[in-house]
Amino acid sequence: MFVLRLTSAAGLVAALAVPAMAQDDSASPETIEVSASRISLPGFEAPTPVTVIGADKIARDAKMDIGDLIRETPSAGASPSLNNGGNAIDVSQGDAGIDTVNLRNLGINRTLVLFDGQRVVSSNLLGGGVDLSTLPTTLVKRVDVVTGGASAAWGSDAVAGVVNLVLDKEFEGAKANLTLGDTTDVNQRKLAADGAWGTGFDGGRGHVLLAGNYTNSPDPVFLGQTGWWQGSSLVQNPAYTNGGSQPLFIHANHVGSIQVTQGGLISGNTAGGAGSTLAANALTGLQFGANGAVSAFNPGTIFGTSCYNGCTNNERTGVTRFTPLAVPYHHGAMFGYASYEITPDITASVQLNYGLSGERSFGGVRQSLVTVRPDNAYLPTAIAARFGTLSNGFNAATGTSGTAAAPSQALVVATENLNNLPANDYKLSDLCQTVGAPCNINNRALTRGVFTLEGKLGGGWRWNAYIQHSGVRETQKLNNDSLTSRYNFATDAVQVTAANAGASGLPVGSVQCRALLLGNPAAAGCQPLNIFGTGTASQSALLYVNPGRDPASGILDQELTTLNQDVMSGSVQGVLPWALPAGGVAVAFGAEYRHEQGGVIQANALGAAGQWASGNFVPYRGQYHVEEGFLEVNAPIVRDTIVQSLDFNAAGRITSYSTSGEVETWKLGLTSQVNDSIRLRSTWSLDIRAPQISELFSPGTLSAQFCSYPLGSPQYQCFANQAGNPNLQPEKAVTVSGGAVFTPVFLPGFTLSADWYSINIHGAIDTVDFQTTINRCLEGQAIYCPQLVFAGGAAQPTQVNVAPLNSDVNSTSGLDVAASYTHPLFDGAMTWELNGNYTDQQTRTALGVTYDSAGALGASPDAFASGIPKLRATLAATYQEGPWSLTAQGRFIGAARLTNGTEGVAGIASASLSSAGVLTRGDILGLVDDNDIGAVGYMDLRASYRWSAHLQIYGAIDNVTDVAPPQIVSTSGGTGTNQMVYDALGRAIRMGVRVND
Repeated sequence: MFVLRLTSAAGLVAALAVPAMAQDDSASPETIEVSASRISLPGFEAPTPVTVIGADKIARDAKMDIGDLIRETPSAGASPSLNNGGNAIDVSQGDAGIDTVNLRNLGINRTLVLFDGQRVVSSNLLGGGVDLSTLPTTLVKRVDVVTGGASAAWGSDAVAGVVNLVLDKEFEGAKANLTLGDTTDVNQRKLAADGAWGTGFDGGRGHVLLAGNYTNSPDPVFLGQTGWWQGSSLVQNPAYTNGGSQPLFIHANHVGSIQVTQGGLISGNTAGGAGSTLAANALTGLQFGANGAVSAFNPGTIFGTSCYNGCTNNERTGVTRFTPLAVPYHHGAMFGYASYEITPDITASVQLNYGLSGERSFGGVRQSLVTVRPDNAYLPTAIAARFGTLSNGFNAATGTSGTAAAPSQALVVATENLNNLPANDYKLSDLCQTVGAPCNINNRALTRGVFTLEGKLGGGWRWNAYIQHSGVRETQKLNNDSLTSRYNFATDAVQVTAANAGASGLPVGSVQCRALLLGNPAAAGCQPLNIFGTGTASQSALLYVNPGRDPASGILDQELTTLNQDVMSGSVQGVLPWALPAGGVAVAFGAEYRHEQGGVIQANALGAAGQWASGNFVPYRGQYHVEEGFLEVNAPIVRDTIVQSLDFNAAGRITSYSTSGEVETWKLGLTSQVNDSIRLRSTWSLDIRAPQISELFSPGTLSAQFCSYPLGSPQYQCFANQAGNPNLQPEKAVTVSGGAVFTPVFLPGFTLSADWYSINIHGAIDTVDFQTTINRCLEGQAIYCPQLVFAGGAAQPTQVNVAPLNSDVNSTSGLDVAASYTHPLFDGAMTWELNGNYTDQQTRTALGVTYDSAGALGASPDAFASGIPKLRATLAATYQEGPWSLTAQGRFIGAARLTNGTEGVAGIASASLSSAGVLTRGDILGLVDDNDIGAVGYMDLRASYRWSAHLQIYGAIDNVTDVAPPQIVSTSGGTGTNQMVYDALGRAIRMGVRVND
């Protein structure tokens, strides 16, 4: 492990943004390692700020998942996790249930995660990132968060910073921990258990460690189960007039959809065929309820595709209610470590770990537009009769057709495909028994082994060499995924008559799939599906449409994905034999080889043709290798002249990728201990993020979507094909930071640090969604137009190819502030800790359009990019006396806005409305009744009591006052908040016990 060693209390607080626990001046200095440099020599201090989450805080907060603790660090942005629903409905992406960290809100793939100073293979083929839930955490003694570019030290991906989980590899004895938790507003039970054992042998020459941890949370939490959700949206103000005083958009609650209902809604009909007497759209607006009952749909006030003020299909019955806020999951890990001193100068060690994370979710409800002919056997007779007498011998009185051929006239019925689900049912098991919920059973397993040799060369020089292999196997099984071809066959159901039976041999009077009457061999085994109303679908039809539910069918939408990483690394460090006038020059240098490979190695063949409602996995493989060499130098410039010390730090790395060639990264830094109270530090670096395997090699993944073309037009069914781009180049980022650390001698125990930073990424790799691809083409950005496919001369694109491009420029800047103070109080000690971040700007420039999303939380499509609140901070006060420890913590999230409007957008008209009256790209641009999102504060309490030398009991409450998240709305509805920024689950309670020998 290559890290920075500090041997003085003053040096420690200078390098750490928030120390794990303040130290008394009289205490003997403790050697601390922090992950900011490849130089790890006593007395060296790196110029890069590091926030340390120490063992005391890990134990104090008692989080079930360590990622939840890291994400509370203000430098972390919106990060998907198991407990906030991020990525929960993703299927094709394979990142459902991943537990991640997103520093600076620049994306999880720009944050490098290290496990004890070494790389870990990515946990996801498409989105990247390391799943923290697969890492063993029992022996984590500290988490270092390096908040600055670190590619020169650690290589690719360290653009926003580094998160390093540091292990206690010298642990001896035994310990165990059990934690139970739940929330008070919704049901989210949790259990976590872990234990560790360590001992030395052979007179201290060897050491062995064994550890394991397990967490289980069996309950899903859906948006509709919360009390704060109101189905809010932005709707067009009926009182708005051009040039008037009224805003264009206003907030409205209980907003639903006019396009689709659970039991089916007639959204249109097409007239045609000889003898037709049906007027166009005469049946539009009728809906089907329990057992197919027909009633009129009351839309209330209509805005685009939404409705409010009496809208029958409001939020409590629409599919949005099934948006996951937390998924049921379990994860566990096992860890083993053994080291042995072969000679006094050489030590060998082996590290093995295995982690498994499993979760259940679903890929979003499949909403369908079904073409229904008048001879459909399940169509209520009253509706069928209104077609009149049509061609092909259709009899309105009996609802039957004299031939198997389909009549030319048809209805279009929009359905959520939740046919047999009770309206207020939120059981995942019931949701997974419907037609249209492609439920996902996702398991991700990490295996990792490291063999290390390290030793001394004399004269203070040390060397380290290791070889590592790590791999991830991810399986996804979509047992309830529907086959499009079978769905189309099953929904076109007719009654068999003597006239239309022909040579089919099907029983007269039975209901069958039309395709069987027509002798289509592809429809063999078809079971007719009744889509009209709720409680109408037969089990045989459900099993036919979703064959994965029947193990005997042998047809299942599933994939097996693997990612493998092999690393060989060697390094040397020490102090050069010649010195500068101010002191010795420390150096570290070395070389690394890394091989990355991965792909989808098993998938159902139907996915290549896009036959499944979700998933549609396509097998492929890709690989690349990297050769790297690095050098870091720390040179003292001044000692006790004007200032106490001035050091210059420089690091460089040459990297050669087999895919994109050579790239250089570097970092320059200055540190100065001005006097006993003030230390200054600054850095300037060039960092990179290399394209991932999927971004380079993915052949394409098809998924059924709803597209809108042209802008603002009604949605229609299309396919999105997400594929790679082998011509991608590494992103390049320039980072500048500067700050000061104050440790005033007149106030012992007090530390204050402030660091300004700026990160600018050029050639940022961006993959926009299918609708944004359409929108940008229609708005004149020609680079996106070739990605639209018009099959058969169609007027609307039938497929949208989505591929990554080096098309963007991303930047962010801000200020990190931290402070700590420890002082005596009564018979104990009081410790105050402050950690805050202010994001001044976070811009994204794509093809000439720049948007500053700092402090703007409007979700797509109401913002070009979604940001985070500018101000976030935590303030904790801990009192310790004897066996007691009590903590009160405040988490503060500053005020924000829905959009930064014209202040952050260039080249977009402030009121650019489409012909349908819907704002193009959804840019609100300040034309809203209330653009403000209020500040939010949470209070957390922690307490522990040391019952004996071997037993401790503890408890913790998050969000004690049960503060609801703020209302964050868009013209497309959305979840009503941002659950990756705010607490959407309400008050959470944990309690547990720790034992040790």
